[in-house]
Amino acid sequence: MRRMVLAMLTLAGPAAAQAPKGPAPMAELAAALPAELAGWRRGAVSDFAGRPDGAGLGAAVEYRPVAGGSGIATVYLYDRGMAGLPEGVASDQVAGEIRAAVGEVEAVGPLRRFQVAGRGTLMDIPGAGGRPGLRCEPLLLAFEGGNRADSYVCLGVVAGHFLKLRMTLPASAEALSAKVVEGFGEALLAQVEPPTPPPAPTRRARR
Repeated sequence: MRRMVLAMLTLAGPAAAQAPKGPAPMAELAAALPAELAGWRRGAVSDFAGRPDGAGLGAAVEYRPVAGGSGIATVYLYDRGMAGLPEGVASDQVAGEIRAAVGEVEAVGPLRRFQVAGRGTLMDIPGAGGRPGLRCEPLLLAFEGGNRADSYVCLGVVAGHFLKLRMTLPASAEALSAKVVEGFGEALLAQVEPPTPPPAPTRRARR
């Protein structure tokens, strides 16, 4: 399965943009993700790029807990039409996407009857070689009626495209929610990141 995902990442490059009509590359990549990932089951793929004025918006796929119960994880793959995005989490582009994603959560709050009651400290999820692959901002959502939820906005650049993870869980101890998000994020990165090349062999000095 991981080989299929990596192959789709390769196809999602410039050559794919010149291909004849067919499913959007990001939608194909989303559809190639595992049916189950870290105890979560995949749902249907939403192809935003295939909609009117959807160029650069990519695709998304939802995951729900295999065991049932509350919680949802949504994986987004997109590039906003940007080329040459720097890999990882340390770029201005990733910081901007995190701000935009948090703004989107705040904007839909009144419609879904919640408000962002708090923000946690940024945390990184390691990817290939231990390098940060996703940067997450934890949010505490307070719903009308008293219910609360832990929500995470996670972003990074993988193979030239934005990878965004939105995960919302029933409120619990912060360490417990963070552990669930980290586990899913690491499993996701293992599927989509190119493998780390082996270190170059060292030459022995001649005597």
